[in-house]
Amino acid sequence: MAFATINYHSRSLQKASSFNVVFPDDPNIPKPWSVFYLLHGLSDDHTIWMRRTSIERYVAGLPLVVVMPDGGRGWYSNAVEGYAHEDDLIKDVVGLVDHTFPVKAERAGRCIGGLSMGGYGAVKLGIKHHDRFASVTSHSGATGIMHDPDRIKGLGTEFARIFGAKPADGPEDPFSLVKSVDHGRLPAMRLDCGTEDFLLAQNRSFHKHLTDLHIPHDYVEFPGGHDWTYWDSHVQEAIAFHATNLKLK
Repeated sequence: MAFATINYHSRSLQKASSFNVVFPDDPNIPKPWSVFYLLHGLSDDHTIWMRRTSIERYVAGLPLVVVMPDGGRGWYSNAVEGYAHEDDLIKDVVGLVDHTFPVKAERAGRCIGGLSMGGYGAVKLGIKHHDRFASVTSHSGATGIMHDPDRIKGLGTEFARIFGAKPADGPEDPFSLVKSVDHGRLPAMRLDCGTEDFLLAQNRSFHKHLTDLHIPHDYVEFPGGHDWTYWDSHVQEAIAFHATNLKLK
């Protein structure tokens, strides 16, 4: 596999930004490749998946590009007051990848996943932009953040600047979004969380919400907490899930 850091000007953020990318360097791997957009959590950046996991080794041999964008602390959303991180990913990053690499620039060639804030982002973007992503994975995702007032309070004023004063049931709330989309058009979805993770209750609640709505999805709990030992292990299962849905094997 080859590795690169792409520095680009984000029109949506109106500033310079970067993403890391892993892509096949074996001429025997057929083109076009599919793309896995892999999102980081609140306290990290676009370098973290390469530094803390063996993601490059896990995708070796697959006709798959892994794109790891920088979402800042923006929750992969267009802030009420602040940066447009959703547009940056959906328009600028996806657009640049589509036009630069020999990839399958269509829904059947794209998947998205992430951890914690990135798990929320992957689920939210996968639902909102179901025409762009064939499958979604979330590890320890903050999928119920809009309904967790204690957690919101701990994030201070930055959360309100991004989502407004009443985020629950709003346009960025996965609980609300899944009710407004034709369920037959939703991407394949896989959620997992550690049994010692502080976001376990949020994941169980979102799983129940999907089940009550009769939305097909995979939900799994494993021993572990909110840490890289857990994520490095279970991103391998996410890759297998995406590879099946994108018909890479």
